[in-house]
Amino acid sequence: MNVRLLSLIERRVNRAVKLLSEFLSNHKTLGDLPEKQITHYTQLVMDTYIALFKALEIVPSDYLYSVREIQVHHGNGGEIVCNEQLNRKTLSYLRESIKSASDHTSDSGYTVVPLHLQYFQGFSDFSALFGICVIDHSTQTAQSFFHEFIMNARQMNFSDHTLSYLDDILLKFRADPSVNIRDLSKINNLSYLQFQKDCRRYFGTTFYDFTIKLKMMDVVEDLMFSNLMTKEIVYKYKFAEYSNMYKFFHRTYDFPFKNITRLYSMEKV
Repeated sequence: MNVRLLSLIERRVNRAVKLLSEFLSNHKTLGDLPEKQITHYTQLVMDTYIALFKALEIVPSDYLYSVREIQVHHGNGGEIVCNEQLNRKTLSYLRESIKSASDHTSDSGYTVVPLHLQYFQGFSDFSALFGICVIDHSTQTAQSFFHEFIMNARQMNFSDHTLSYLDDILLKFRADPSVNIRDLSKINNLSYLQFQKDCRRYFGTTFYDFTIKLKMMDVVEDLMFSNLMTKEIVYKYKFAEYSNMYKFFHRTYDFPFKNITRLYSMEKV
């Protein structure tokens, strides 16, 4: 997998985790939420984003990785109870995250901290950790809920850094979608044919198709983590009309809206 796409996945999942932590922080009865419910929210976000990246072919169908779902109970004396074995780097990161959050609040309630850590294990494996930590300041205890994704570094393609000019073109187009793509391709004195070849190597698809995939990721984020109505989302992301957005989700990429849970709607049930 191109490291550019891997970086995109990391950024998107990390943002989703931050939005989940905000959602839980705003929950009226956070202290009364059972552990099972918090686990469910975390699992729901991870499952949705994994399914989305597969549907959009951001994650290749033959890409191999493993996932560990991990829960950690942090005692007020620093002791840790965990359902999986953790390495020193992860343990140190969790302790620092809890300490930093505790040092910056005098509240006796709860703090929800988003978790994101990435590192290489030797020369072969790459690990990325995403989740949340719920800190109870009154008892000085905490619970962490996260997923660790492990993949072989040999599957990562670092050779396409010469195509990073496409990131600048993508930013220009996202800022002003009315700009003609052919005109943008001329910025680096490339033929349009060469530009599209570079896009397929770098993004895994054409420039236009990749911008659609980014818009779909934006839509999923708003559907999950906002109270915006669907018609407001259609307008926000400049789809011609609802049927146009519907077509991309339901027909082009087979990721129907029923696969996306609206968290704020769940809260009202």
